[in-house]
Amino acid sequence: MSKVSTGGRTILSLTALGHFINDGNMWIIPGIVFPILSQMNINYATIGILSSLYALISALASPLVPLTVRLTGGHMRAMGAGMLMWGLSIGVIALGFQMHLLYLVYAGVLLAGVAAAFYHPIGSAVLSSKYGGNAGLALGINGAFGSLGRSLYPLLASIAVFGVGVIYGFNLWVFALVACLIGIGVLIYSLRYFDVDPVRERRASAAYAKSLGVSIGLIALLTVITLLRNAVGQGIQTFIGIYLNKNLHISLSVNYGAMLALILSSAIIGQPLLGWLSDRIGRRLMASLSTFAFAAFFIAFIFTGSLVYAFFSFMFLLSNFPLIMAVVGDVVPRELVGWATSIVWNVAVTGGNVVGSLITGLLAQYYSATYGESLGLEHAMLVVVILAFVSGLLWVLVPKPPKRSKIPLFS
Repeated sequence: MSKVSTGGRTILSLTALGHFINDGNMWIIPGIVFPILSQMNINYATIGILSSLYALISALASPLVPLTVRLTGGHMRAMGAGMLMWGLSIGVIALGFQMHLLYLVYAGVLLAGVAAAFYHPIGSAVLSSKYGGNAGLALGINGAFGSLGRSLYPLLASIAVFGVGVIYGFNLWVFALVACLIGIGVLIYSLRYFDVDPVRERRASAAYAKSLGVSIGLIALLTVITLLRNAVGQGIQTFIGIYLNKNLHISLSVNYGAMLALILSSAIIGQPLLGWLSDRIGRRLMASLSTFAFAAFFIAFIFTGSLVYAFFSFMFLLSNFPLIMAVVGDVVPRELVGWATSIVWNVAVTGGNVVGSLITGLLAQYYSATYGESLGLEHAMLVVVILAFVSGLLWVLVPKPPKRSKIPLFS
C-alpha cells in the first residue's frame, strides 16, 4: 500500500512538472521569441504566419502521439520523448539567436509545434490510469501546475534573456536543458518502475459513430462558437507581448516578464471562479457572458492601456475552455460526448489556433502601411475581437440541456 501511494505521488510529481514545463515553454514562443523577432524588424505578417504554422504543425503532429506511445511501449515514455522534443526545439531557437541565423529560430518554433502536441493527451491518460476513479484531485493538481508554468515562464525567461538590460536570446538554452532533464527523468522512471500500457487506452469508439448524425447540427454549432472564440484568443495571445512592448512602451526587461506573468496568472483564479458561477447561473449563460466579458475588457485595455483590464480579459479568455467542454457534455447525448469533444477540440481549437494568428498578423501588416506599426497592430486586434462578440451571441442558439446528471466541470 505504501509503495502504491509513493508511486502515485512520484507519477503525479513527474506529470505535474511535465505540465509546468510544457505550458511554460508554450508561452516562451509568444512571450519571448516573438517580441525579440519584432525588435529585429520581422514584420507582423511573418510572425502571424509563423505562429499559424506552429499551430498547424502541432495539429498535424497529433497522430505522432499514439504512434510514439506504441513504438516506445508506454505513455510515460512518450511523454519523456515529448519533453526531449521541447528541449531540442528551444535549444534550436537559442542556437539561432546565438548564431544570428533566423532560419534556425523559425525551425525551432516549428519543432516546438511538434513538441506541444505530446503532453496534454498523455498526461491525463497517465493520471487516469494510475488513479482510476479517484483521478479528479490529481488532475486538478496537474492542471494547476500547467497554469503556474504558463504564468511563471515569461517571468523566468525574461530574467534569463532580458535581465541585464541586453537581449540575450541564446540564454533560452537554460529552458532547453530543464526540459531535457525532466524528459530523461520521466524516461528512467518509466523504464524502471511504472508506465501505462498502450493497450489499455484502446477504445471501441466506432460503436458510437452510427448515432453521431443525431446531434451533428448541434456539434457543428458548438464547433463554430469555439472556433471563432479561439481564433480571437490565439490572435491576441500571439501578439500580446509585442503589444506590451511596442504600444505600451514596456521595454523587454524583467518588468515586462513580471507584467506578462501577472496577466497570465489570472487563469489560476479564473477557472475555479467560472466553475463556481456556472453552477449557479448555468453553463451556457456563463460561457456566453465570459466571452462577452473577455472581449469587453480587452477593448477597455486597448483604449486605456490599463493592465487591470488586461488581467480580467485574460482571466475570462483562459478560463473558458473547460466550461465549453462541460457544455458539450451537458447538451450532447452521453454516448456521443467523446466524439463531440474530439470534434470540438480537433476542428475548433486547432482551426482557431491556425487562423487566429494568421488573420491578426496579416491585418496588422495591412493596417501598418496606413497607420504605422503601433496603431496597425491596435486596429488589427480591435477588428479581430469582433469575432468574440459573434461567438458570444451564437450561444443563444444552443438548446437547454436535458435534465440529467452533469459531467463535473473540473474533475
